[in-house]
Amino acid sequence: MGELQERRYSKGRSAHVNRSIAAATSGSSRNRGVLLLACAFGLLSALLVFAFLNGRGGEKDLSGEIFAGEGAETVVVLTRNVAVGEKITSDMLTTRTIPATALLPGRVKDSEMSSLVGKVATAPMFAGEQVIDAKVTTYVGQDTLAYKVPQGMRAISLQVPHEAWIAAGLPQPGDRVDILGITTLSKVDPLTGEEKPNVVAGYIAQDVEVLAVAQTVVKTVPKVDGSGNATDTAAASGPSTATSGAVKQENATYEKAISITLALPPDLAAKVALIDAMRDDVGQYRILPRQKGDADPITGKQIWTYDDLFPVR
Repeated sequence: MGELQERRYSKGRSAHVNRSIAAATSGSSRNRGVLLLACAFGLLSALLVFAFLNGRGGEKDLSGEIFAGEGAETVVVLTRNVAVGEKITSDMLTTRTIPATALLPGRVKDSEMSSLVGKVATAPMFAGEQVIDAKVTTYVGQDTLAYKVPQGMRAISLQVPHEAWIAAGLPQPGDRVDILGITTLSKVDPLTGEEKPNVVAGYIAQDVEVLAVAQTVVKTVPKVDGSGNATDTAAASGPSTATSGAVKQENATYEKAISITLALPPDLAAKVALIDAMRDDVGQYRILPRQKGDADPITGKQIWTYDDLFPVR
């Protein structure tokens, strides 16, 4: 009797397991069916959207349809990033309809897009950005010195009497330089009455932008003594009929003169002008070019005297 019950229990258990497996298999089949149906609907939706867009002609800007509204405008935007100084070309430009709340002042309308070609970017611009008038220029009328002077600076030009004063005339516009001033005076010892040289050298300005450099051939009139006789070799080689401390122009020599124009703050421009106004044997300056990218201020001592050159031991 017990053996019979045990066989019945085993058969019932096996039947229960078989029903569970069958139910699981049936559920898995239903899930696959649902997934396949969802994929089919998704594909159908994509095909319908594609057909809808093609049916509208394809040439219309979808963003224009989305953003169209009261006050919206079609303006010029960039297709890629544009660096400062880069010339604008037609492939950099496209149009986009922008809602009224996002329109920028100075924007360029789509009808004016061709006017941008050939202009130059004066500020960095990025892909998708609206092009505004303030960030592009033709540079027409902007080739004068006034447009090159930085904000808050003054342009001062110096006539350089010797190439050595200006690093052999090698600095070019855009270079950065320091200006060293040298004064050659004398001082009297109050105790002994002895006159001693008082030579002082110091930096007047640092990291100064060179705005322009010009080299021209100029006529130099020789020096004359008190009686009107030329003292230069060039003048003495020819007859002199000069009187009253002047010489005839045919005795003059031709030399290359260099001028340099610098951008300085007003106070430093006055200091440079002051030393430039001194006689060459009293005050001089030197233009010291900086390495490209070096904008660090000079550290340590910046003024030297004759005693620093020859210290008393």
